[in-house]
Amino acid sequence: MRVASNVMASIQQAQNRDTRNELNRNVQDRNNVDRNILEQERISESNAAQKARSEKIARIKEELKNGTYKVDLAATSEKMARNLLNV
Repeated sequence: MRVASNVMASIQQAQNRDTRNELNRNVQDRNNVDRNILEQERISESNAAQKARSEKIARIKEELKNGTYKVDLAATSEKMARNLLNV
């Protein structure tokens, strides 16, 4: 009877350990998925920013070529002032 009780306790401990391991794996898997999603979002944002920058550069090049480019003096002045003030 005592041996059967010890065997049952060992089985229960193994089942509890398996359950904890499975829960830990699920949490790790969820964390990996979350990290992958965040990385994909960062890549998408970076690609969108790069595309916008490329389009802006192409537009400015075209305006320079056509002689229609105009400097935004207010924006340029503001950026220069911020840079000088380290803002």
